[in-house]
Amino acid sequence: MKWISDLIDLIFPRTCLVCGELLSPQEKDICLDCLSKLPRIEKIHLEEIEKSFWGKISIERATSFIYYHKSSPYNNIIHNLKYKNRPEAGERLAFLAATEIAESGFFDGIDAIVPLPLSKKKERKRGYNQCDHIAEGLSRATGIPVIKGAVARTTANETQTHKNRDERWKNVEGIFALTDAQKLEGKHILLIDDILTTGATLASCAKTIQDGCKCSISIFTLAYTYNGI
Repeated sequence: MKWISDLIDLIFPRTCLVCGELLSPQEKDICLDCLSKLPRIEKIHLEEIEKSFWGKISIERATSFIYYHKSSPYNNIIHNLKYKNRPEAGERLAFLAATEIAESGFFDGIDAIVPLPLSKKKERKRGYNQCDHIAEGLSRATGIPVIKGAVARTTANETQTHKNRDERWKNVEGIFALTDAQKLEGKHILLIDDILTTGATLASCAKTIQDGCKCSISIFTLAYTYNGI
């Protein structure tokens, strides 16, 4: 009922994740003004995203949706998605990303979407895996099914946040295991994460998958940190 929704908004006012202003009843997560100014990835940087994986793993293609800059208020979207129990924000942003990116043919030929797994310990603490929700948003927009449980994170490695480039690559060595190769065998999969910095975690997961089965891999992240950390 609308009156219940209005009452909830009165008691717990919804604010924009970017600017903090009150949202209208029609707005979700981000106000229309901030949504119109989303820092979308420019075409000139798409090759830079793919270069993150050159010489490390074999991929078909890779892309991201928005830039992630340290001083940008748009970083609040990713922060709330990961740490403030707002996974629905990631799902809605991923849906928007997919509807826009689909025109480029990026999703053509992809058989399944595979969210990057969290360790069981971290997922229990957080209550969800944000990548699962990003995957659901992409799936709703494209019709491509989501596959879970084929790969697992076996080690709860230290956070990557304060590590330099070399430390990030060492920190993710051997932290994944392929648990059901048959689910991925012969498929073109889209491996996804929330943010791309060095690409170390995604590359580690992709290598584990490719070492255990024959499949093609493309990569999608919601955000991209240009020029690394």
